[in-house]
Amino acid sequence: MNMLALLLPPVSYNPNGRNMRAELMAEATLLSRADRVGSNMLTAINLTSCVDFLADWERVYALTPSPGDTLQQRRQRILAKMSETGGLSRAYFIQLAKALGYGITITEPEPFRCGRNRCGDRLWTPDIIWVWIVKIESGEKIPVYRFRCGASATGERLTSFGRNYLEGIFQELKPAHTQVVFDYSESA
Repeated sequence: MNMLALLLPPVSYNPNGRNMRAELMAEATLLSRADRVGSNMLTAINLTSCVDFLADWERVYALTPSPGDTLQQRRQRILAKMSETGGLSRAYFIQLAKALGYGITITEPEPFRCGRNRCGDRLWTPDIIWVWIVKIESGEKIPVYRFRCGASATGERLTSFGRNYLEGIFQELKPAHTQVVFDYSESA
């Protein structure tokens, strides 16, 4: 308020007058509020420091958070959605799963063919060429989110377990002609 009073012409206005003081106080309050909003806008650019604008990021990427999702879970889903550049290769989907925190392998089974296969090989139907089997590496079934300063919010649990968003993202992005089967079995 005192800074604004210094901007007044020296003789024309009395900065100590009752009406002028109220006007200067109102202007100072509005300028302070505008400064805070401007500072908050800078945090909206960086997803790792963004809290107030997280809902806007989710709206832009068409994500709907669950009521119990932590800030870390919400940010991870946005980052995964941002990294969706598109692709139909296995390498693309493996990299996408890695961005979500999952280690996977993708196999494309082939039907049994005379001259290529031998006794003891698995008999698949001819339509198996349209199936991907996604094997989730052991210990990678459910991501664990631990409370961390700067990455978590007040009131969140110290440890929370995420849901498997991998299946939903794969079903959304997979080639239209394929079927994805998820294998959670432990390796022998």
